[in-house]
Amino acid sequence: MDIEAADAAIDINNTSTDPLIHFILSDVTKFTIGVDLTDSKFKIGTTALETGTAVTVQPTGEVGIGTTSPTSQLDIETSAATTYLDINNTAGDGDPAINFQLSGTTTFSVGVNDGEADEFRIGTSDLEDAQTRFGIDASGNVGIGTVTYTALLNVDGDAIFNESSAAKDFRIESDANTHMFYLDGTNNEIGVNTSTPASTIDIQGSMGLKLTTITSATTLDQTHNVVLCNTGSYTVTLPAAADNTGKVYYLKNIDAEGDDITIDGNSSETIDGSTTYLLDPYKHAVRIISDGSNWHVIEESGTKVDDNSFTAINCDGSIFTWSDVTNGTTGEIWMDRNLGATQVATSSTDADSYGDLYQWGRSKDGHQCRTSSTSSTNSADNVPGHGDFIKEGSSPSDWRSPQNTNLWQGTSGINNPCPGGYRLPTDTELDAERTSWGSNNSAGAIGSVLKLPLAGNRSSGSGSLYGVGAFGYYWSSTVSGTYASYLYFFSSSAGMYAGNRASGIPVRCLKD
Repeated sequence: MDIEAADAAIDINNTSTDPLIHFILSDVTKFTIGVDLTDSKFKIGTTALETGTAVTVQPTGEVGIGTTSPTSQLDIETSAATTYLDINNTAGDGDPAINFQLSGTTTFSVGVNDGEADEFRIGTSDLEDAQTRFGIDASGNVGIGTVTYTALLNVDGDAIFNESSAAKDFRIESDANTHMFYLDGTNNEIGVNTSTPASTIDIQGSMGLKLTTITSATTLDQTHNVVLCNTGSYTVTLPAAADNTGKVYYLKNIDAEGDDITIDGNSSETIDGSTTYLLDPYKHAVRIISDGSNWHVIEESGTKVDDNSFTAINCDGSIFTWSDVTNGTTGEIWMDRNLGATQVATSSTDADSYGDLYQWGRSKDGHQCRTSSTSSTNSADNVPGHGDFIKEGSSPSDWRSPQNTNLWQGTSGINNPCPGGYRLPTDTELDAERTSWGSNNSAGAIGSVLKLPLAGNRSSGSGSLYGVGAFGYYWSSTVSGTYASYLYFFSSSAGMYAGNRASGIPVRCLKD
């Protein structure tokens, strides 16, 4: 049939309520198409259009399936316990069941990937793994940015909450706590195990820190927090302070042998003003923080020995007492006697005024007693752990190996044997006292306000007493290469010299 016309090709008018067109085959349901005169809607139905309507098109363009009163462009309704919409696609693996696209924009695909029949997906272009942006598997797990559903919600990628910066709270519950993690959006605080945080971060419960034990040279990074240093000696290098503002490290020396652990501030950056920091002795611990330019020690603990180590008990069991004396020329205030002496010197050879003999840099641990036992084993630690005089005749002739140049520096210096508020003098301060004497010899020494006797020394190689009653030696805190500086005088001369740090020499303390 070929029908052509300028207006309607076919014009069918029916003034009854019967359908305009019937389709029926023998022994099958009759389908009807036409306009229902009762409501002026175009319908497709079975038998009559009033009661058997399946599809309705309203004059305003809305289409209804299962309803004669569609309220949207496509309105599908059913009261039966059956599927509303059934779309099957057998075109191939990854092809979408439904595509959505506006002109010039990306195509979005919705459907089930034939290769993954138990997953519903939303993707771009198609539903292959690489294109899937959102998915739900048959067990109800949801994936965003991933097709691996290992949890009820699995997000692979960035996530932003509350981008508008509104005062919104956020919380995560555990099985026994409704506020296991709580973000207070109004007060800008985070609570762990609390719904009322009182600080920027408020943790109501125990807190764990990552613990790392090292046994060799290590450069710290973002994977370190608490670091236990064993089996020294070696260097632990801090990262650049400029790139780690506010970062904190905890370090502790757990080497029972007392080996040194050197902390390096990273090239030109410093730790409390020095390029390195010695983590010593055993059990010495520090907490270090970066200010964006350098590193700073904000806490120390353990068997630290840079505190004053003075005790008032002398080697003979008596109590050490003293008075202060002032040199009118130098203005310095000194003890009136040597450490360990029972009285002020009455002469250059007054034995009760000689006092103890200290190895340079050691604390008052018993070795200073003139009759203490000896040992031939060097100490790897600032505190040998015994009171023996350590003999060392070979270069650099030091009781400590390796040497430590940071001992005896100031009132709070490591192993300072003087009482609180007192310290060893520098070589410059000792030399200034010498030049104030009436004569540059032992007579000038005993005649000075300090009344320095000829107390002798103890040999670094043999541990034997030497020059008692003939020579005067007095330690300074100043290091000179592998040696240390001391004041030396005898009957015809006096001056400053440098000697073995393992030597036993008297100490006269200066008030700081």
